Amino acid sequence: MFAGYLAAKQSCESCGLAFEPLRADDAPAYFTISIVGHIVVSGYLAIESTMHPPVWLQLSIWMPGTLAMTLGLLPFIKGAVMGAIFSSQARRGRAV
Repeated sequence: MFAGYLAAKQSCESCGLAFEPLRADDAPAYFTISIVGHIVVSGYLAIESTMHPPVWLQLSIWMPGTLAMTLGLLPFIKGAVMGAIFSSQARRGRAV
């Protein structure tokens, strides 16, 4: 489905489906930030309330974790959004 990290191919190699009408735009980034934010803030607050570590330790745990989760989830969420657009038939030029 992807030619690079997030760049969609022109069409599917198996069935020839054009990916151009399945534009996800900013939705994958929004969903990724929402999911990762809930995980990171919950983890931060849980560790802070139970162990009270220093701020530098919290930053060294949660900043790389946030980056890794964001970069890891983004392609999967973009694929899911493109799949949802395809399955709902909300493609360009078609009414929902």
